[in-house]
Amino acid sequence: MTGKNIDERATLNRLADLIVEDIMSATDEEVLSEFRNTQGDPLQHAVDMRNVFEKTIIAMNKQRLVAARIGVDVYRRKCIVQPSKVIDMDSARKMLGNVLESSTQEHQITLAARKETEMSDADVISMIEDIKELGVNPSDGKKGS
Repeated sequence: MTGKNIDERATLNRLADLIVEDIMSATDEEVLSEFRNTQGDPLQHAVDMRNVFEKTIIAMNKQRLVAARIGVDVYRRKCIVQPSKVIDMDSARKMLGNVLESSTQEHQITLAARKETEMSDADVISMIEDIKELGVNPSDGKKGS
């Protein structure tokens, strides 16, 4: 910066300080009088501003309510417990055996070195669910469901 720019900046800073000092030293009546001359009734303006604030608060609260409702709906969907089906374990083991016996060389399914009789009920159910995800219908052991 040159010396001239520094002097101009200092002059602008002094002017800004004087304006702020003038505003701060004004009495309430002087401020209200100037407001009446330029903007109108200050009391009506205060009422109008309160109405704007209230409408804004109401609009924000409505948006929060919508977001909360969406959150509750999502939570409720997650919390809905699907009724579990009663599974006859003998039939489930037969279904699994059918799938294993009917597997072809192309779509071979194995028990990873375990015998079907050594599997717990939970293992059998888990295997049937996995097989369904692979697209095999455990009831008949054929591909494509």
